[in-house]
Parts: sequence; structure tokens; C-alpha cells
Amino acid sequence: MTSRDFLCKTTTCWFCLLIFILVTGCTRTPQAGQPGGPAPAVVEIWHSLQGAEADTLQAQIQTITKKQPEVIIKLKYVPEQNFVAYSYQAEAGGEGPEIFIAASNILHQLYGQGALAPTAYVDQDAFPATSAGFRFGGVGYALPWLTDVPLLYFRTDTASVPANLADLFAAKGGISVISSDTATLSTWWNGQGGQLIKAGKPVMDDPNNVAFLQQLWTWQSSKVLRIDPNALTDFASGQTPYMIAGASQAKLLTQQNVPWGSIPLAALVNGQGQALVGATLGIANAEVGTNDEMRPAIQTVEKALLTPGVEGELMQAGSLLPANMGYYRLPEAQKGVFPQANSVLTKAWSIEGDAPEWKLIPLQDEAWSNVLTGNVSPQDALSSAQGKAGSALLAKGQP
Repeated sequence: MTSRDFLCKTTTCWFCLLIFILVTGCTRTPQAGQPGGPAPAVVEIWHSLQGAEADTLQAQIQTITKKQPEVIIKLKYVPEQNFVAYSYQAEAGGEGPEIFIAASNILHQLYGQGALAPTAYVDQDAFPATSAGFRFGGVGYALPWLTDVPLLYFRTDTASVPANLADLFAAKGGISVISSDTATLSTWWNGQGGQLIKAGKPVMDDPNNVAFLQQLWTWQSSKVLRIDPNALTDFASGQTPYMIAGASQAKLLTQQNVPWGSIPLAALVNGQGQALVGATLGIANAEVGTNDEMRPAIQTVEKALLTPGVEGELMQAGSLLPANMGYYRLPEAQKGVFPQANSVLTKAWSIEGDAPEWKLIPLQDEAWSNVLTGNVSPQDALSSAQGKAGSALLAKGQP
């Protein structure tokens, strides 16, 4: 064999070896998040958070992507006032995100426009009442993330813990509420037999409803119940010894060095009442972006966002409490307002998103307002609400 023949054979062998390496390298099972693996899935989130909450969300997203390199997460801020219209128009054109983060009223409207898909992730640790609010036809269309419930606050330097409602309204100084609506006073109202639906029919003028509204009117007329938009400020400055406000406000009171204590509202009605959950932020899947291919990536992101740690960080940055029961099992949640908030959330009033009560609550709020701000009697106000109830229940659309 000549040197030329040897060189040719050697070159051919090296060439074959190179081809073998390339072929076997290309056919090797790719590893997610590593060179040679598949491209990361891109999950886009549209949200309405601002300021410190938006900054905290951004920081949490960066942490999640470091732990989950198989997913890239993109955030886009959409103003609350434009959220529904902007999102609906985008999806109508075949575009949009995989995930929405917004207030419950926004998500309800998006559901009504067909812009939401059933949730891709099942949150086993969500409080039943907060989950129910995002369920339509028995199907979950959003996951509760952050929420709130009302508590009775008292100044520990000038007031004591009342034993019941009579004790509270006999106390010197009276009580202030920002608003005298169902959301604020539902615990006392339904704790004393108040109801909106009975045997599938509206009962706005039920005797128990009339009696409760008469009670409200009497308290207000006696100046022991004050409807005051500045209730929080007045409580902090010592002008009022008792106040009903969201459990989330405890943080602000502590920051202002206000000597405060609190109890669940149900403690004043023999533990019978159920609170209506307050403002709630939810996480929902967009109809356009949710499909079988994207489902695993969406589930990864939602599972990460719904951990107690992430919800706790968002709570510190904002004004709402975690909607995840797991948070209330943490050591830091065994003091302050958290045990009470947990107790209220655990047995809160559970109403599904398409329940008829949502259409009747505004009528009750209107009746209460007409009595407390005008010359209408409780019976007349609630009889008028009963007359409107049938049309309200027949009306299409979401609350």
C-alpha cells in the first residue's frame, strides 16, 4: 500500500467517524433546559399590578425561570380600565397571552366574553369560598391568588373586646364602617337569618332581612353606627374606637404604630355568620393561549405562582392576603391577624361565580343605602328590591 492509499483510507475513516458522531448526537434524547434540548416554552402573562406589586411579581418570575429553565415567562402590564376590552380584542384576533392576572370582576367579565379557558392547574390549597367565586357551571375558570375578608378592629388603648352586637353598640364611641353594604356586613346579616334565595326563588323582603335593615337604621339613627369613607384614618387617629375593615389593613395599622386588636365578626353573632370574601386577585388561562401543547408549561408557571412563599411576597408588597391555605400553616402566620383571617376564610360564604345571589346582592345594597341615606322604610325598600329581583335574575351576563 502506498502512502497515498494509506492517507485516503485514513481520511475516509475519520470522515465516517465524524458522520457517526453527528448522527448519534442528533438522535440522542434532548434534555430540557440544556444545550441540544428543545427550545423553552414561552408563557406570556398579562397583569394589572402596579408599583411594588408589579416589581415583586417581576422578581418572582425571575426566580421561577431560574428554577424552571424549560419555561420563559414574559410579563405585560395592561391597565385595569382597559383590561377587558384590550384582552377581548386581542383574543378575537387570535392573539393574546397564556395567563391573565387580574381582579375578580375583570375575570368575571372575561369569562362572560368567552375569553377564558378552564384552569390548566388545580389548586388543592385554595380556600373553598375563593375558588367558588371563579367557578361557572361547576367548572373552574380561574385560581384565587390574593384576597381579603372583613374583621372588627378595636383600639386596645380605649376599647375592649365586645361580647356580642348589643355590647358593641352600647359601647362609648360607636363603630365606623367605610360602607354599609352586604360585603361588609354579610356576617351579621346572614348570622341572624338573612337570605336572598329560598327554594330557588328570591326572598329580598324576607322578615329576617327587614329586621336586620331596621336594626341598621336604628343604630345609625342613634349615631352608634357611622358610615365614614375615612373610617381607617379616624380609627388610626383615635377618633373612633371600633371599625370594620379588611384583614389586609392590619399591616397598615401596625406600620402606623396604632394600638389595635381584632376579632372575626362572627364572634358577635354566636359564631353563626359567614363573611363574603372581599377583593380577590385571580390567575386565569386565556382561551387562545391554552392548548394541549402549552398546558404543561402553563401548569408549571401557575404551580410556582400559587406557592405560599410567592403569595406571601406579594402580600408584603401589596394590600391583600394569600388565598392559599398553605400560607396560614407557616410559622410567620401563627400570630397577628393571620389566625383570624384563616378562620374567616375557612368558613366564608361560598357562592359560585354564576350563582343568582350575585345579581341580588346589588339590589340589597341599593335597598340598604336608600334606607340609610333617605326616608324610605326598611319594608318599602326591600319590597321594591323584591319587585326588581325577577328581572335581575332573567338578565343575561355576569355580575
